[in-house]
Amino acid sequence: MTDPRPFVLFTQDQCPQCETLKRMLTLPLRGAFDDQIEVLHRQQNPDAFTALADAHALARTPALLHRPSGKLLLDTGSLGAVKAFLTQ
Repeated sequence: MTDPRPFVLFTQDQCPQCETLKRMLTLPLRGAFDDQIEVLHRQQNPDAFTALADAHALARTPALLHRPSGKLLLDTGSLGAVKAFLTQ
């Protein structure tokens, strides 16, 4: 099963940076990209999370993946960097 959304947000429990990124997507960006982002939660969907994280050598969360290019954004603390990544 493939998801048509071009971005994946990797997240997990007890991750302050994950919560910060989620708030950033909801508040300053006003949910503008919600329909383009699949949220992949480590504890809620461990098999899919592990498979996709391993395929992209992802070692930490949060991270954003651009499916078509395979690019990862690991520096998710900057609103400018996140917005630029999501508008590529």
